[in-house]
Amino acid sequence: MQNDGKVGPAHWATAELAMRSPLARLPVILLQVHDKAAQQLKNGLQVLFDSADETLFEMADKARSDVEQSLFFEAMRDVRLKRKYIERGFLDRFFDAFSQLALADPGERTLQGAAPAGGPFTLMTHDLERAQVINAMVDHVMTRDQLALCQLTTRLATLSCTSLDDHNNPLGPGMLCEYFLLAERDQGMDIKVKLIMLQLFEKYLLSHTTQLYADANQLLIATGVLPTLSDNDGCCAEKARATETAAVAEEASNLVGLLFEYIAKDRNVPPALKSLIAQLQEPMLKIAQRDQNFFSCDTHPARRLLNVIAAAAIGWDVSTDESSDPLFRQIECVVQQLATYAGDNRTLLEALLHEFLVFTHGERCRIELFEQRTREAEQARLKHPLKASERAAHTPPAVDEQDHLGLLLVSQLRLGTWIELQEDEEFRLRCKLIAILEPGGKHIFVNRTGMKVLEQSRTDLIAQLRNGKVLLLDDRLLFDRALESVIGSLYQRNAQ
Repeated sequence: MQNDGKVGPAHWATAELAMRSPLARLPVILLQVHDKAAQQLKNGLQVLFDSADETLFEMADKARSDVEQSLFFEAMRDVRLKRKYIERGFLDRFFDAFSQLALADPGERTLQGAAPAGGPFTLMTHDLERAQVINAMVDHVMTRDQLALCQLTTRLATLSCTSLDDHNNPLGPGMLCEYFLLAERDQGMDIKVKLIMLQLFEKYLLSHTTQLYADANQLLIATGVLPTLSDNDGCCAEKARATETAAVAEEASNLVGLLFEYIAKDRNVPPALKSLIAQLQEPMLKIAQRDQNFFSCDTHPARRLLNVIAAAAIGWDVSTDESSDPLFRQIECVVQQLATYAGDNRTLLEALLHEFLVFTHGERCRIELFEQRTREAEQARLKHPLKASERAAHTPPAVDEQDHLGLLLVSQLRLGTWIELQEDEEFRLRCKLIAILEPGGKHIFVNRTGMKVLEQSRTDLIAQLRNGKVLLLDDRLLFDRALESVIGSLYQRNAQ
């Protein structure tokens, strides 16, 4: 039959269906944003899977058992086989989420494109560990890219037929995580492998959202979509500032918590002082959240106060009578005044620091006087001639190879060094070296009041240092030492 050029009912039905397609309703600029972002995400996924193979192989090589090694090797094969399906599932869901922007009626929205509720990520929440990992990943992006994401959401909302926020934005971190998790779930991957893949997803995709959002915003601006929306305008700027403030407060809280955790475990800090310092955690947290110089400035009065308190109390041991010790009462007074500290009165901190320095200066002068008298008394004993038997006793013994370690340890003992001698399981004596008398290398130690409490020969010290009965105390600045240790641990953790 000859075609007369008329359009039949089937053609009209197809055309009507195409016009009703969500994709057909999208403005061209939204399609351009989608295509640009999809290419960036696709590149990230390719790098992710290329790295997954190497990562799983390294983990298999370091496995602690044959069973664990087999799991990682099986995971490598599994990831290789399912790679293209996960990539396609991710990009299809991303495409579907963009298509939903054209649907004004919520009833038209498909389950596949449904957005997660605002707030913590809840997909498959029966897996608590994975939910925590995802929430941390999303929060990190929301904190880092809050302003750019908010501006992108605002611009997309002007072109969308449905309401948008940062949580259901197709390019939002929560949605990106959902696409990946659902794509993995479709392929039935092992939970341990899923957690590894999530870490790689954060490293190779979520860590690049800054560029993703910048490019999308720039594309919208170039086509005239809210080009005057600046970094200082509207709710986006307020939200970004609020997010930044909250992030700073959270980081300060985490860091202060780690610092006091270090101090609580530090064997150099006397137990009696640990109980007092623990009460300073809340005041120090308030200071850190309100003063950005707390961690960066080593002359900050709060840091100096903590350092001088620890330095003054390093000689405390179980023999210290807290009820009658003037230093204990002085530190207790400082702690009580800081207990209700709001964190915004630097003058009070400087006044407490000055008062404590004045107190310790007076105490140190008295102690140094006692130490000098002790030193002179010991030196006077050497002026009396030694008997032959005594001279023989001071003859240095032959040093074997095993004693070199002990000699090395003894060589670290400088005048003013604090040590801890464990006399039994319950009693630990803390004392300071104030003199080394020759011949014989007699070491004279005093307690924190300047009174002689211990006299040891070099030979005895070598033996006690080697068997761990005598320990050298680290009297470096407590806060600085703790901060150095915490930052070092965080650096190693991030490097891994």
